[in-house]
Amino acid sequence: MSTIIQAKHLSFKQGNKPLLTDINFTVGAGELVGIIGPNGAGKSTLLKCLAGYLTPSSGEIFLKEERLSSYRHQQRAKHMSYLPQHTEPAFAFLVKDVIGYGRYSHSTPINDKEFNRTIHQLNIEKLLNQPLNQLSGGEQQRVHFARLLLQNADCMILDEPTASLDIGHESELMNILAAQCQQGKTALVAIHNLNTALEFCDQLLLLQQGELIAFDTPDNVLTPSRLQQLYQNNITICRHPESNKLYLTPRRK
Repeated sequence: MSTIIQAKHLSFKQGNKPLLTDINFTVGAGELVGIIGPNGAGKSTLLKCLAGYLTPSSGEIFLKEERLSSYRHQQRAKHMSYLPQHTEPAFAFLVKDVIGYGRYSHSTPINDKEFNRTIHQLNIEKLLNQPLNQLSGGEQQRVHFARLLLQNADCMILDEPTASLDIGHESELMNILAAQCQQGKTALVAIHNLNTALEFCDQLLLLQQGELIAFDTPDNVLTPSRLQQLYQNNITICRHPESNKLYLTPRRK
């Protein structure tokens, strides 16, 4: 398996406050990796560093075994796409144009067949001629996800892409993402819903207070003892009757 993205001794400080401390991991082609952890753990900061939006205080990030800092912006966009947590539209751009921006890093024009397949997957055909800033938060997120898919980068970085989606659209998005990874692409996804992470991710990267606590398969990361440590007595841990996968529910006291 070829290495797609790697962090070596990655640290990031905001002023004198450390937000990430000595993070090390390697992600290969075809992997769907969930970035998890309590609020304030450093998930968004890590993804912004990996996407090149923040410059690490120390350490190195490698994209396809080349230093991320060596890529020019447009060159990086051919290999890596990024969907931030909040994308407030400043102007009334039409949805079809926003999706089309995903091709800006490519020398070839938009392929109509590829465009139509992408919008059909996300069931957003009826939104194409609407201004983005008039859509709901969930609709906007699906539009930006379509833009990311059309960018067609080998490495996709997404910061809580399902946060504003209902459970049906959350399942739809994660299934599309999983299918992309099965075809050889790589995705690193910050996920707030641990059940979603357990269901879809090949590996989980657990952060706590800016430190890497674990990076392994979901069952090896979210052990009952670790969940107890992270969330005390606020959750109940069960096994799904069909898949036998772990799932979690809030505990009523």
